[in-house]
Amino acid sequence: MEIKAILILSAMLFGISFFMHTFIIPNDQSYNRLDFMPALALLYVLTQTLLISSVNAFRLMIAVLYLGYAIMRLLTLKGVNLSAVATGLIQTAVFFGSIQIASKLPIFWLNTINILLGAAFLVLSILQLRQSDKKIDRDLSEINVIGFIALLILSLSSGYYMLNVGTGVFCLHQLAELVIYTKHDRILRTSVSTRLKELENRFERTVEFEAKKRTSVMADKIEHIREKSQKDPMTKALNRHGLTSEINNLIRDPAIKIFSIAIFDIDHFKSINDTKGHIVGDECLKFLSYTFMISNRKTDMLGRYGGDEFILIMPHVNAPAALEICERMRGLIQSKSVPKFTISLGIATYPYDGRAFTSLLEVADKGLYKAKEGGRNRVAYDGNVFIKNETK
Repeated sequence: MEIKAILILSAMLFGISFFMHTFIIPNDQSYNRLDFMPALALLYVLTQTLLISSVNAFRLMIAVLYLGYAIMRLLTLKGVNLSAVATGLIQTAVFFGSIQIASKLPIFWLNTINILLGAAFLVLSILQLRQSDKKIDRDLSEINVIGFIALLILSLSSGYYMLNVGTGVFCLHQLAELVIYTKHDRILRTSVSTRLKELENRFERTVEFEAKKRTSVMADKIEHIREKSQKDPMTKALNRHGLTSEINNLIRDPAIKIFSIAIFDIDHFKSINDTKGHIVGDECLKFLSYTFMISNRKTDMLGRYGGDEFILIMPHVNAPAALEICERMRGLIQSKSVPKFTISLGIATYPYDGRAFTSLLEVADKGLYKAKEGGRNRVAYDGNVFIKNETK
């Protein structure tokens, strides 16, 4: 291949490098961004009649190029960033201004200058590599060795064949540099894309977590408000609204085939308030509620219907079982209460004694009245289910 063809290839590679570092990799190192000077210089050498040969003009171009690179490397090590545009313009002016001088300069001195500038650039590249942990800097330093070898071949050779080899090796150096920049740009873009995806996923997880957290907090607040609206503040049992709601829910639930309720109150409660005071009366109500809530199943529900009247809801419990439960609770209150008091209870069972809350309450009320008439401190049933010895 003729030297002219190799120089055209080198000019094309410089042009591609200029385009890539200007438009594709704009955040690249400043001394590699604008390679328009060597591209313009080679085109000028190939199209104009000069006082020096095209090979010597190529050597001069490389010398000016490495001079600019070395200056920018040195300034970078000193912490100064020189504009690539300014450097490229200075290089262009130096090249075209030195063509006349180079035509009169012995080729030995031009070669010597080339080797010294190439060596200076290589040394500065190695020094900068020590201050950087980037893989691209390490790869470029290795490629710069190839460029320096091409420079040595061009500077130390005079034969046509070796000059071809030198320019060819320099083109190989340019091509390898382009490959490295393309490879690392692709890796960088992939890394940025992956990082952005990770940040996006982390953001989505954070938003989802915050949404769930706030939803949970709102649900807790709603549940707290709901419980507060359905709970008696003193006894912590359901209030009348809560009782009505729970019993109606059981009636509407197709899975609930049977349940029982028991209505009860404290015997002679007015006398307790009158003789021992309302504070003691309130303590009796609290003890009654607490005892019923901890001594029965978790599925059972206790509510304060009004005053000293309470209702116990017992899902899946028939009338005989309800009598046994209520009798156990009656004895427990009688033996454990302080001050001593007793209770009377009346029960009703769904659906035998009614299919609505009012009808069930009416039957349970009749049982309570029957217990009061029988002497208090007992459980009574006045419903539709036949039970032997239901009153104690």
